[in-house]
Amino acid sequence: MTINDKALEEKYKQVFENVCTYVDEQRKMDDFTLEDLKKMLETEYVNEGNGWTGKGDVQETLTAATIAAFQHKIVEWEKEESTDKK
Repeated sequence: MTINDKALEEKYKQVFENVCTYVDEQRKMDDFTLEDLKKMLETEYVNEGNGWTGKGDVQETLTAATIAAFQHKIVEWEKEESTDKK
């Protein structure tokens, strides 16, 4: 049974939003840093490249959405820091 494209797209959006919310919540903690987030992204890159046997469309979608969300939040965070320094 395959998952249709619309369902995968909805799952992608849901995971992306959830990961962004998670990062925002983590940022409120004093001990969570931009470097921590970059390390999390690196871990996702490793997981993406592991090529698990049986890794299907859903897992690929979850990984892609998580990576995109981490990248998005890193860029957002770096822009904020850049603006704060001016």
